[in-house]
Amino acid sequence: MSALNVGQQIHDFRVDAFLKSMYGYEQTYLATSVQEEHKKVLLKLYDVMEFPSRQLSEGGTLMEGNIRNEMYHWFAPIHLYDTVLLDGKEYHCLVREYIESKRLSDLLAEGKRYSWDEAMPIIHQVLNGLSCLHRQERAIIHNDMTPRNTLLYESREHETKVYIIGTGHLSYRRSGVASFPTDDLNPWYRAPETYTGMYDEQSDLFSVGALLYEMLTGKAPWQTELPDCSCDTRLYKKIVKKAREAELLFPEELMLTDEQQNTLKKVLALDYEKRYYNVEAFKKGLDGEIAVVEKTSPIPVEQENASSWDEKIKKQTGNGFADVAGMEEVKQIFYKDILFLLKNKEKVERYKLKIPNGALLYGPPGCGKTYIAEKFAQESGLNFMMVKASDLGSIYIHGTQGKIAELFDEAEKKAPTVICFDEFDAMVPDRSRMDNVGQSGEVNEFLSQLNNCAERGIFVIGTSNRPDRIDPAVLRTGRIDKLIYIPLPDKEARKLLFVFQLRDRWCEETIDCEILADKTAGYVASDITFIVNETALTAAMKDIPISQELLMDEIGKARQSVNKEQIEVYESMYARLESGRIEERRRIGFATYK
Repeated sequence: MSALNVGQQIHDFRVDAFLKSMYGYEQTYLATSVQEEHKKVLLKLYDVMEFPSRQLSEGGTLMEGNIRNEMYHWFAPIHLYDTVLLDGKEYHCLVREYIESKRLSDLLAEGKRYSWDEAMPIIHQVLNGLSCLHRQERAIIHNDMTPRNTLLYESREHETKVYIIGTGHLSYRRSGVASFPTDDLNPWYRAPETYTGMYDEQSDLFSVGALLYEMLTGKAPWQTELPDCSCDTRLYKKIVKKAREAELLFPEELMLTDEQQNTLKKVLALDYEKRYYNVEAFKKGLDGEIAVVEKTSPIPVEQENASSWDEKIKKQTGNGFADVAGMEEVKQIFYKDILFLLKNKEKVERYKLKIPNGALLYGPPGCGKTYIAEKFAQESGLNFMMVKASDLGSIYIHGTQGKIAELFDEAEKKAPTVICFDEFDAMVPDRSRMDNVGQSGEVNEFLSQLNNCAERGIFVIGTSNRPDRIDPAVLRTGRIDKLIYIPLPDKEARKLLFVFQLRDRWCEETIDCEILADKTAGYVASDITFIVNETALTAAMKDIPISQELLMDEIGKARQSVNKEQIEVYESMYARLESGRIEERRRIGFATYK
């Protein structure tokens, strides 16, 4: 039963037609803007009580709400995101612009085929859109990149443009149970690791490779007939796995060069380790900037864990904390509690001081946690490595545990070493909430390696937007000793952020960063970076210097990444974690000093 009737109005939008209902909690309508009668929109309602909480972003909002202004080149603009009350039931309401376009899947079904050169502009636009998602401070994965979710339309310049839809499966990187429905995913577009619960940037790229292959051939890679049993995902998995045992075919009529074939083979490699690791690498492969040579013999499975950390652990160059705007209290914690001890081994020995094992940087998204970790590495002058969840991914049983152990062994060889685990909550989730035995083993391996790792010359930094999802055993002293809250930038930090972002750009001398800081209370570091970049682009298109007026205009249009309710959640989280640390110290028997 639909929650809205034709003609009913929500905010400034009037319902024209009910389109569909999905999953028991999602309804989609076609609507018209009351203010602009020519503007058609898609209006979606999500039943708050029925909507799975695991599909919400941090702060309790829809993942689709993460589609920000800078993504509107590739994703339909959002005109409204709010909660509404209808007949006593609360709904998330999302209104997205309706695009007059054609699905790529319809064109392919009609017999349309593309040459390599014809496909490239479309594929590059798809990759640019995915890159916007992947480059968020906490990477967002699309998870459903197929021809059905690729809209093509003609621009005013008569160029073919792309809009990406199907954002109902957006998630953060996943390792374990998917946070979204998987029954409706196209099995031929799913990367092998997604069938074991791993979803990340490389699984998105596999889907784009499948998209390109179907544009060229009219079929998805390895595609065969599937029985009509749409609810049996396990059967589909078996059929797909069996089909993929065959060689990937390239019909002669495609007239693909060896380099083009090898590029497709690489992005569609069933071995996770052999694929392109990010969008930029794939784009360079497509453009012929990276030569792809097909190996004549397969690499044995046992070599999957062959050491690759050695070349990645190295000293960082740069200005260190001099590049961090404000954050003086955070810097002082690093200097006093960590850097002093790491750099003064004689005093540590003389005074019998304990070097901390690690620190967790946590707080709202966009506040620069990963950036601070990188600048700490520069400041320390120690060997350093940034590790993401995808770096530890493996499609083999116990493969990830082996990689974790290997990483710490290599870090010990190059000690003193700083290892930064980005989005730490994705690597060490609370075991009490998981039903994936394999991932529980991975958390156990982390616990074992973290135990007094400082004695091995290893210091660990974890960054997280959701420390409440980290296994409590990880955050105990003796493993992660310091919990450092990274708050929203205060006025002085915002002022310095504008100074840093504007330096070396063509600017008018009258820009007042003090006023800009006043006008951006509540904005995070990434918001300010976005404001300056968008203003610079506007100025470049007009061939004029960046001015106070242009910056103020952009501030007026920019949306804050973190709202008041989310801030309250993080402040509550901070109070709870600090309180827990004090109680833990009391139980151990140490006096607590402030």
